[in-house]
Amino acid sequence: MEQAHVVIPDITDLVEQHRLDKEIYAPDGTLLMKPYEVIAENPLIMNRKKWRLFTNYTAVASYLDEDRWIVKLNTSGQLVEIRDNDLVRMLNYIKTQQPGATVEEVVNQELARTVEETGEFKDDDEMGAYAMTLYLGLAYAIKYGLLILVKD
Repeated sequence: MEQAHVVIPDITDLVEQHRLDKEIYAPDGTLLMKPYEVIAENPLIMNRKKWRLFTNYTAVASYLDEDRWIVKLNTSGQLVEIRDNDLVRMLNYIKTQQPGATVEEVVNQELARTVEETGEFKDDDEMGAYAMTLYLGLAYAIKYGLLILVKD
């Protein structure tokens, strides 16, 4: 198997290790997130009801026992390895169920799926922290070209 050029690690690991980018931009230069700033003021969150997402990849391989997925970007042919289960589920949702979903639709769908599988969050803080990792995952997927962001 060809080696992936880009690796998107588990977002929770990045958060816990304080290894998030200070700013995350889309390929066109649009600011998406400043993870260490006021969360509600991040453009990806502020525009979650307007901005739509489309996939830009083809699945190449999955290694479920290792929580690794390899995809190839349709535009450049670059390989990307994804190590975040939640991100993979969100990408799959956009690709197979709701192309053009808003950012909010994608995050809400993943929150609902998680509650269905694991039960209710213990409080709003836990849900908010988890939602933040979902927004970050989408931001990294946009940054590396797996998702195309369409701004209304």
